[in-house]
Amino acid sequence: MKATQAKTESATLTDIVKTLKRVPKARLGVVRDLVHALATPQQTRSSHEGRPKKGSLVDSPFCGMWKDREDIADGQTFARRLREMVESRGDRRKNVR
Repeated sequence: MKATQAKTESATLTDIVKTLKRVPKARLGVVRDLVHALATPQQTRSSHEGRPKKGSLVDSPFCGMWKDREDIADGQTFARRLREMVESRGDRRKNVR
């Protein structure tokens, strides 16, 4: 390790220790858990392994949510128009932070 890199690491560790000394005692358990999580090596896995299977959209509570509405004749057309309205709003950029 180069001397400058060692000094930088030392300064970083010193800064971390100083910051930890200011953490309220009631929150030290959270800090400990976070540090353990960061120190634990992540397991590599394939992109699909371990993920829960996605359910069918047809089985979701959203499917058919407008079926009993008398003012909506065609749910697909209504949903498409809603998406178009939201996507074409001119004021969207004002709310972006």
